Amino acid sequence: MANNVYFRLTLKSWGTDSFSTELLNDIMLLKTGVMPLQQCLTQGDMASEHPTNVSLLSCHDSEENIVAKLAVFFTEIISGCSCGDDPGIINGYCEMQLTINKQSGEGVFQVID
Repeated sequence: MANNVYFRLTLKSWGTDSFSTELLNDIMLLKTGVMPLQQCLTQGDMASEHPTNVSLLSCHDSEENIVAKLAVFFTEIISGCSCGDDPGIINGYCEMQLTINKQSGEGVFQVID
């Protein structure tokens, strides 16, 4: 089931100096499960519920959308090794594209391979 997420306040700041700050703040405040962090796993079997940090790599717009390329840092959880420090954790990283519709403010995250 897809999670609808809207960036209406961020959309209002498009074209201003505060856009990147607004966007990153709104992303960090998203509810659990909105970002597809599970798709970014490289070694762990679970991803943290929220990113630990997000950076804006690039951003452009078209007639219909604003497209942002994001660097997403999160925690990967390695469970089930029956070790004394189970579960283990490692730092995870992936890049995502966020497409925001200029009319509705609806945003869609997509993992970039």
